[in-house]
Amino acid sequence: MSTTLRIERVYPHPRALVWRALVEPELLARWLMPNDFKPEVGHRFTFRTEPGPGFDGIVRCEVLELVAQQRLVLSWAGGPIDTRITFSLGDAPGGTRLVVEQTGFAGLRAWLVSRLLALGSRKIYGHKLPQLLDELAQEAHR
Repeated sequence: MSTTLRIERVYPHPRALVWRALVEPELLARWLMPNDFKPEVGHRFTFRTEPGPGFDGIVRCEVLELVAQQRLVLSWAGGPIDTRITFSLGDAPGGTRLVVEQTGFAGLRAWLVSRLLALGSRKIYGHKLPQLLDELAQEAHR
């Protein structure tokens, strides 16, 4: 059994602004997790969060692909999962479409983690990221 987690959202902001939120480490930390990310193919980095049962709180990643303002692909391993996450940006009426796909959830424990991540993604992509984008847009207009 292999599962894919897919999220699609349209944000009323230009693609360049959404891209910044994906690749600037300090911005990424504000809506996702603290990290030592660098937007360079081959860079290995970690996200850090609260530990839980079977999870030390560290997500080990590598930048696999980077096409400015279009696509970011990362390996994503932590606890019982070893997956790949792809962030794709595209134009949408009045803003930017972000599609996030996380693939490779293999086995029952990984499937359970995918369900927990799906629940958390509503808060992350429905509240935290849009709030950050709104703040950045307001700062740009000052």
